[in-house]
Amino acid sequence: MAKLNYPRGVIALSSVEMWERFSFYTMQSLLVLYASAKVAAGGLGWTDAEALRLVGYYGALVYVSPVIGGVIADKIIGRKLAVLSGSFIMMCGHASLAFPGEKAMYLGLFLLIIGCGLMKPAISAMVGEFFKNNETSRKDASFAIFYMSINIGGFLGPMLGGVVQVAYGFDYAFAMAAIGLFIGIINFLMAKNKSLKQVGNINKSSDKSTKEPWTQKEKKKLAVYLMLCVTNIFWNVIYVLPYGLLTLYAEKNIDRHIGSFLIPSTWYYAMYGLLIIIYSPIVATMYQSYKKKTGNDMTLSWKLAIGYLLVAGGSLILLPLIREISLNPNYVGSSGYILGFYTLFSFSELLTLPVMLAAATTFAPKGFSATLVSLNMAISWAIGAWLGGEFGAWTQETNPVTLFWWVIGLCVAFAIGHIISNRKIEQVLQS
Repeated sequence: MAKLNYPRGVIALSSVEMWERFSFYTMQSLLVLYASAKVAAGGLGWTDAEALRLVGYYGALVYVSPVIGGVIADKIIGRKLAVLSGSFIMMCGHASLAFPGEKAMYLGLFLLIIGCGLMKPAISAMVGEFFKNNETSRKDASFAIFYMSINIGGFLGPMLGGVVQVAYGFDYAFAMAAIGLFIGIINFLMAKNKSLKQVGNINKSSDKSTKEPWTQKEKKKLAVYLMLCVTNIFWNVIYVLPYGLLTLYAEKNIDRHIGSFLIPSTWYYAMYGLLIIIYSPIVATMYQSYKKKTGNDMTLSWKLAIGYLLVAGGSLILLPLIREISLNPNYVGSSGYILGFYTLFSFSELLTLPVMLAAATTFAPKGFSATLVSLNMAISWAIGAWLGGEFGAWTQETNPVTLFWWVIGLCVAFAIGHIISNRKIEQVLQS
């Protein structure tokens, strides 16, 4: 039964994505610390606000680049070659970061932006290729497993990266990220002609059909999905917190001692990934159990609504810490604040990001699934990342308590909006 539910190709792609994300999250967990660390400590010596804005700008660019990369993958070089070439370029980007100074950092981030633009939408769309549009439960469950592998990398990268950074410095940690991506490339080369077979290749026989004008149903589905991407922007503003503001809080405002051992601040980001690993099979099972009990799939709108409510709950947990830091920037509090937020936000992520990726392959006109994945990244992730960086910087320049109360209120408002629009969206999806 497991092979029927999760094709071998999905497992193969999940393995490749795990190593790519291992590298990505190693770098991402360290970037804000690297930029804000003193030059004598191997950093760039920027202010916290400047470091948080760098994280936002990088996130915006790394997620907008798939707009072009998705089209290249779909129509020019094929998704397999896009994954392979993008991974190689990203490996070079991580290697560049291992050299000290701003110039090397900018070069490394540039290569990571280009490589991610090719690789990220292509590999997600390849997962969707294994399923028909009406196989919603199997597709959602497989994307949940795919997402679990992402967060295995997201857990291991910051865990090992934090240890290496503390023991040897930022340059060695960034070099370790490049090695992780090299392993991912080898894994992909081993799988591309076996379990993947024709998945990810350009289907030349369908070229004529993809050039035909879109039907009214396809246009309507596309419009609805783009609307969902817009409503998902605010969720992605909060998505920046774990590798931006909360990593700085972990470094400066959290008691990280266990006896004489000082926990690396990146380990908190790793714990976030670990929670998603734990929750992923639970969510995949939840979807299939819901289907068996009700005869229907849990709708897209309800998943997104619950995701927003969980963000609101996590922000409430953070509020006491935020209030104390606003009164005393040197305040040191319990790890429970950040871990409590991650406990709810990680579940919210599983009801949001993989669901939106899976929905892209369902809403997309024929032959445009990678393109729609890239549009989701450009609208939801890129704009959200930029605003998330700005949000983090604003907490350094104004009252963060007020900002987080706005977060809670807007999360509730978006949740209500998704519930109200549930029926109409499902009508379009089923048409």
